Amino acid sequence: MPPRKTSSKKPSNAPAQPRLVGGDDDVTEPRVLRPCVVLSPASQPLDESLHAALQAAGLTPRVEHDPRMAMAEACLLRREARQRRGAGADSTEPSPLVLISSDHREVASMLESMQQHVPDIPILRFDGANLVSLHASTPEPAPPVVVSPSGSPELTDEELSTLLSTDATQSPQRRTPK
Repeated sequence: MPPRKTSSKKPSNAPAQPRLVGGDDDVTEPRVLRPCVVLSPASQPLDESLHAALQAAGLTPRVEHDPRMAMAEACLLRREARQRRGAGADSTEPSPLVLISSDHREVASMLESMQQHVPDIPILRFDGANLVSLHASTPEPAPPVVVSPSGSPELTDEELSTLLSTDATQSPQRRTPK
């Protein structure tokens, strides 16, 4: 028995075109959120007011529960930002570290290390309603200027011929005095 036809229309080979509902006036650009590292105790879930404060600041959280891991993640985000900045794609400052509670001894040690080694990472604290700056980002110094070497050779022709001579390439034990 031949298969039954389910429709009488032939499928169109033209690609489907997206259509806007409501007209062109309703088009808004999507807001891209930058990542941030949130250091939070594992026993304390993130509440909605933190999410609202992060959303208002244009940040999306990457949650860590250990201070060492939070610092490592913040440094990785810093490196990614520097690579994007080097490629000319992004000029924003490094992603911040957001602290929920900073009363732990390891957190204080982490903060000291970060201010010494990566002072360009901003550190924020969530006070229950707002993000408060603990340490503002200090800009990195400008990279050193690379100067092209001069056009003159470092070796003279005489030095080069001495180095390439057969006497110079022999081992010290086989050299014969002249």
